[in-house]
Amino acid sequence: MNHGPSSNPSWVYDSPVHSDLEAKLRHFLVELGNADRILGIQVCAYKDGQVIIDTAAGVLGKYDPRPVQPDSLFPVFSVTKGVTAGMVHWLVDKGKLKLDENVTNIWPEFGANGKDQIKVNHILNHTAGLHNALAGIAEEDPMLFCDWDECLKRIAMVGPETEPGCEQLYHYLSYGWLCGGIIEHASGKKFQDVLEEAFIRPLNVEGEIYIGVPPGVESRLATLTLDTSDLSRLAQKPDIRRGSSISTALPSTFKFEMIAGLIPLSNTLNVRRAILPAANGHFSARALARYYATLVDGGVVPPRHSSSSLPPLGSHPHHPIFLTKKTSVKDGSKKDSNGSTSPQSDLYIRIPETDDTSDEVDSKIFTHSKSKIHAAFLGSGDYKDLIIPNGKFGLGFRRVQTTDGSIIGFGHSGIGGSTGYCDINNRFAITVTLNKLSFGALTGEIIRFVCSELHLPVPQDYAGSRESIQQPVIN
Repeated sequence: MNHGPSSNPSWVYDSPVHSDLEAKLRHFLVELGNADRILGIQVCAYKDGQVIIDTAAGVLGKYDPRPVQPDSLFPVFSVTKGVTAGMVHWLVDKGKLKLDENVTNIWPEFGANGKDQIKVNHILNHTAGLHNALAGIAEEDPMLFCDWDECLKRIAMVGPETEPGCEQLYHYLSYGWLCGGIIEHASGKKFQDVLEEAFIRPLNVEGEIYIGVPPGVESRLATLTLDTSDLSRLAQKPDIRRGSSISTALPSTFKFEMIAGLIPLSNTLNVRRAILPAANGHFSARALARYYATLVDGGVVPPRHSSSSLPPLGSHPHHPIFLTKKTSVKDGSKKDSNGSTSPQSDLYIRIPETDDTSDEVDSKIFTHSKSKIHAAFLGSGDYKDLIIPNGKFGLGFRRVQTTDGSIIGFGHSGIGGSTGYCDINNRFAITVTLNKLSFGALTGEIIRFVCSELHLPVPQDYAGSRESIQQPVIN
């Protein structure tokens, strides 16, 4: 089934062009789409606090020909960790916990089985020694990892494999439960309530950042598929893990063979609705870009997103309110040819669209200075002793480096190609969400294109050509 630009004149969603760069990028995306590199995609970028790119293109799924829109929700895997980390830092800023505090001070049950010396910074820096914790939970029950409360109880009982602070090994799944437990115990609130209070409402991104989707957003969900050509290229490099630095970052339970099985599982509603703060974010690119544009400015929320990009950002109810059956019959809502409710006729109440695009800044979500906040994210300055030196991670965020080793910012990517990061000195934030999962090559081409046009440094992970990328971007 061909969903590319050559057979679909509306392949790029009809939305305002914010810059000459965005016009050029859309032409580039069409080229990639015609080469069957893209199924559905969103790209959004901010420069100096202003939106310069907000493009959606392609279709929601291999068997879902509806167009990707600016408010479509993409599963982004470990990109989620960057938002979860922000929640921990937000609670630190509010005085609810300290980065160098023992987790047991916040979460007493966590001290079981030799974990009493693990600190918050060890978890954020992936040095807690719990990298394989609950990795086999699906063997007992395939859906048990979706049980939030049960997983919190279980992870509080496991023992560490290494001494805290000694070795950085990617906590690819356990990170979410570890941070989530800290967030709930430090705040005294439910995880999703903290997410709303910290970021959703202040950033005006209601309905477009979820960690565990509610009923009522199904019509906006992108469906994942795997780029088999990219997987084949990886398969031709059998020593990819053993012969590269990536082997030092991933725990023993992470296998590349797992990736193919993740796709159908991640497309199920049970998994989409679960709270998995390490891997289950469903975001639009424009909401995620607004998050990083806020962080790059030290918590200062940018001016409201333009209402000319329809539907306006923040116009969805974060918790859809369903109409009665009687009312829904009268409202004229109808099904599309696939039998699903169209995006224009979801059976829930929408917040009225507003023309308020005032340039006034709504709020500042952190009280500390920008330099202090960035140092905490990166594990630099006063926080340098809280991380493993020269590691890939700061305190919750991936440290974005150039090929010469210079640290230019922070962010987090996810398996399959979705990503979000910001460049501190250049006040630049960019996000990419996609549903045809590859191992970073496509994302790299888009990042290089945008950075080249803006004369900005390219992150090391995306600096090579498609052919020269020697290892997949996993996190």
